[in-house]
Amino acid sequence: MATEQLLGEVTSITVEQVQRIVNKDFSDAQATVVKLTELRNHGFSHTLDSKTYVVDLQTPGTEYPQICCCFITISRPTNGTRTYHDNSLPLAAELLTRIRTQTDIPILESTLDTSLELVPYHYLLSPLSPFSAADIVSLPDARRSGALSTNDTILIDLLLGKFMGQLHSGVQNDWFGRPEPGGAEPPVSSYSWQETFTGLLEDLLAQVEGRGLALPYTDVRGHLSRAIGSFLFDDVEVPALVWFTGSEHDIYLVDPSVEAAKRAPGGIAAILPNIAHALWGDPLLECFMMGAEGEGPTDAFLEGYIGGGGGQLTVFPRQKTKRLWYTFFLGLLVLNKYGVASVEGEEPFVEQKRFWAKEALGKCVEALKDAPCY
Repeated sequence: MATEQLLGEVTSITVEQVQRIVNKDFSDAQATVVKLTELRNHGFSHTLDSKTYVVDLQTPGTEYPQICCCFITISRPTNGTRTYHDNSLPLAAELLTRIRTQTDIPILESTLDTSLELVPYHYLLSPLSPFSAADIVSLPDARRSGALSTNDTILIDLLLGKFMGQLHSGVQNDWFGRPEPGGAEPPVSSYSWQETFTGLLEDLLAQVEGRGLALPYTDVRGHLSRAIGSFLFDDVEVPALVWFTGSEHDIYLVDPSVEAAKRAPGGIAAILPNIAHALWGDPLLECFMMGAEGEGPTDAFLEGYIGGGGGQLTVFPRQKTKRLWYTFFLGLLVLNKYGVASVEGEEPFVEQKRFWAKEALGKCVEALKDAPCY
């Protein structure tokens, strides 16, 4: 067993702690917490520093539904010291406000609390929603269950594409790189995506190399030099807000098989605030552009994306080479986050992500040998 250890995950929150939060933030609802359900994030957006829960509530009056819920995300007051740091929850809240006010993406107006008075975490609390935890299902689970019709699937792909198009065209910036609190410009600004991306990639590459991951590093750096010399990444003119690690695992639907579906058939119940890795960059970097199995987005997604204001992203062969580098970058991020070797007691999905990352890196290195940069 490897001796390498990861930062421990943020510990759980209790029903009693959540009840105190509900009493403070929903005092007029007089709501009682009846169930607390952790939403297990098995997507690329998972971080060790935060967790999200659905809180089922019971209310006594008629002003609110008798059974309703809210979402609460808790996070460490400070982030870890990994090379690719996560956006803090307060910074994520700022970005979510921009998304909510500058697009039609259904981001709920949530309450951020960083006081640490009620719980030893920062938390982000959503408004009340008229369903319970039992009424919602993640999009991957809905697809696997067969509950979605062909028409439902097309409509959801169109909608997600539209949201991504609105995100990239509606939430933009003057410089590339990681977001800063208050929208401040960093001490050293970058107005070149090639400079920004290759710097981030080289940092992560050095990190996993130091951890002992077996890769042909000389070949990788040679391929990267060729890409830089061909200005492969310099076709991005406007820094867009890129979710990056966001995927279908962050999308929850009202389960079509339950009674609540009558209120919102096939509709999106929540988009979780898992934007710890968001940055200002190239829209092609999105995991949604990779596809669930690396096959790329569906035709319906692309149609929605263009309709939402997004541009054509893979017109030329060189842009497909860029997508290879972005998948390579994602693999490095996964291994930097979880380590290159198994750790005792970790969840099975972590090992699955590690296996995916190592396999993806190998495939990308092989494909990049002859990938066009022109």
